[in-house]
Amino acid sequence: MKNFDLLKILYKWKLTLVIIVGSAVLLSSVFSSSYFIKPKYKSTAIIYPSNLTPYSQESTTEQMLQLFQSDSIFDHVVNYFDLAHHYELDSASATIHNQLLGIYSENVSIRKTEFEAVRIDVLDIDPEIASKMINEMINAFNSFTLNLNKSKTKELITIYSEQMKKVSQQIDSINTSLKELGVKFGITDYYAQSRELSKAYYNSLASGNEKKIAELTNEMRNLEERGGKFHELQQHLDLSTREYGELLVKYNTVVNDSEKHLTYTNVVVKPTPSDKKAYPIRWLIVTISSCAALLFSFIVIMIIEGRKYFS
Repeated sequence: MKNFDLLKILYKWKLTLVIIVGSAVLLSSVFSSSYFIKPKYKSTAIIYPSNLTPYSQESTTEQMLQLFQSDSIFDHVVNYFDLAHHYELDSASATIHNQLLGIYSENVSIRKTEFEAVRIDVLDIDPEIASKMINEMINAFNSFTLNLNKSKTKELITIYSEQMKKVSQQIDSINTSLKELGVKFGITDYYAQSRELSKAYYNSLASGNEKKIAELTNEMRNLEERGGKFHELQQHLDLSTREYGELLVKYNTVVNDSEKHLTYTNVVVKPTPSDKKAYPIRWLIVTISSCAALLFSFIVIMIIEGRKYFS
C-alpha cells in the first residue's frame, strides 16, 4: 500500500479514531480517579549510618540497609500501625503474613544511594501515616541495633571475664611457687642475690676466709640450682601480668560501651507528610491508554482495509 493510500485510510476512519481515542481518554481519566484508585502519598527520608561497626567486608551503609530490611523492623512496623487493618486485610487468613509482606514491599522502598546513604520511600493513602512509618522505622532501627550491640557486648564481657579469671589464677599459682622458693631456699631476687653473692665470694677469696668461702659456695650452688626455675617463673609472671592488664583495658571498654545509649542514624532528609499525591500518575495512565487504544484501532483498521484491498 502506498503512503497516499495510508493517509486516505486514516482520513476515512478519522471520526472512528477520534471517538476511540476520546473514549480512551475519558475512560482512563475516570478509572484513574480517586473513586476507583485510592491516591497514595509519598514520604522520604535519607539517612547516614552512625556508630556502626561493619561485619566482614560490608560497609556501614550496607549493614544499615540489611538491618532496615530485617524481619524485626518489618514485624515492628506491622504491629505498631496494625497494617493488617490499615490495608483492609483479613487478619485471620492463613496467608496474612505473605499478603502483608507483598503490600509492604510495594509501598516501602529501602535502597542505598550513590553517596553511601540509605533512602527510604513510603507510599500510603494517608500522608501522615507514610511520614510516621518512616519515623517509626528509624526508631525501631535504633532500638534493634542498640539491643543487638548490647547483646554482643554482654558476650564480650563474659569472654573477657573468663579470660581474666584464668590469667588471675595463673598469676596466683606463679606467686605461690615464687613464695615457696623464697621460703624454702631463700630466693627472692635472682639477679640481685647473684650479684651480692658473687661480690661476697670474691671478697672472701681475697681475705682467705675458708669458712665463709664454703658457706658462700653452698649458697651460690643453691641459687644456681633453683635460680633457673625462679627466673622462668618470673618471666611467666611478667607475661601474665601484662596479659591481664590488656584484658582489663578491653573489659573496661566494653563495660563502658554497654552503659551507653547510642543512636545509629544521622537523618539528613527528614520525612514529612506530603500534600501532593504520588500515585496514580493520571496523565501517564491517560497517555498510555490513549496510545494503546490508537495503536490497537490502527491495527484493526489495517486488517479490515487489507481484506478489502486483496479481495
